[in-house]
Amino acid sequence: MKDFFQGFTLVYGPPGSGKTSLALYAAAQMGGRVLYVGFYETGDKVRGKIEGLGLDSSRFVVLDYVSISDADLLLNGVVEQYVKVSPDVVILDGINALPQSREAASSMYRLFSGPVIAIGEEGVGGSHFAYMADALLEVAQFFHRGARYRRIRVVKTRLGPAPGAEFYFTISRRGVRIIRRWSQSELGDRSVAVASGRRVVFAEDVAKSLAELMPRVRRPGLLNNSRVATFICEHPKCLRISAGYLCDYMDNVRVGVLSTSRFIGLVARQMGCDVEEVVVPASALAEDYVLEEAVEKLAGAPVVSLYGLEEVLAMYGPERVAYVLDFIQSALPGVAVLATFRGVEPTPELLNLFNTVWRYLPDRAVVVKSALGWPIHELKVVEEGGRIVFRA
Repeated sequence: MKDFFQGFTLVYGPPGSGKTSLALYAAAQMGGRVLYVGFYETGDKVRGKIEGLGLDSSRFVVLDYVSISDADLLLNGVVEQYVKVSPDVVILDGINALPQSREAASSMYRLFSGPVIAIGEEGVGGSHFAYMADALLEVAQFFHRGARYRRIRVVKTRLGPAPGAEFYFTISRRGVRIIRRWSQSELGDRSVAVASGRRVVFAEDVAKSLAELMPRVRRPGLLNNSRVATFICEHPKCLRISAGYLCDYMDNVRVGVLSTSRFIGLVARQMGCDVEEVVVPASALAEDYVLEEAVEKLAGAPVVSLYGLEEVLAMYGPERVAYVLDFIQSALPGVAVLATFRGVEPTPELLNLFNTVWRYLPDRAVVVKSALGWPIHELKVVEEGGRIVFRA
């Protein structure tokens, strides 16, 4: 988060968008002692926010200037307290209360020797303070199809993320988290899991084709930061294939399972393995704190498997599906994600969220997209000796 705040940073946006919480959490990461100067919020309210973010309130000196309207008194008071406290970081919350002149902006810019986070409403984005700032961040909160999003847009910066970059962020008792958007370039080069092949196996002809493409590799594994999606049919056999793969991965590595209902665990037990699901109704995934709690239970697993994403897609659209995926991989860096959609088509918008995509039908498995360049596009699915076999 420190990458976003360089020198004199101006954060602006509408009320309730999370500006103050963002500044408090960032300042706590940037220095041991923080001077908070508030022009619009009372000290008690700010201390409540500090504690609500799980921060150590003893590190903050909170000054309340709400009752002072004289600009000269405000400026003199800020200077006096800055010299007295000698903080590592300064937060100026409500910079609209200060004179909006070039002279005032220049004076405030030169006054502080360390990092400063200034907070203002929307109009301050075009002020002299914005011109002077080393970094300019626009913060917004919006709702789409019932789900809430908070966003940072980098308007100007001399360091850190490039101008124009946008990031979602969350606010909870666990603090503030920046949600970084995944892209195909994030695919790692280290295998974190390989399926055992006890329940779902490749026939010899498929294994031979794979060996020619990737010597010494009979079953491609999951790479760190990878995303694999399977779009499965409604037929019970399709779900068995998916559960079989899940169990095969669980033979070799811990897999964290997040579901919107208790169904994959039941099928997995029929396939011979026990799954401890973190079950979260799709209707609850519109709020970030639910995801925070779920992620805590998944921590430490190199692979996270998601089931029931078709419900999230139906309720909140592909934007929320992308958000859930980005949230998990931002909170659990390096994790590989297996995502399952039941009864929906792999649209281009969804395909862009993954580096590898399969479709499971009762009689065949189709490679829709592959980062590894699969040599066979369509495989036959048969059952032999209690196992599901993929044949060329």
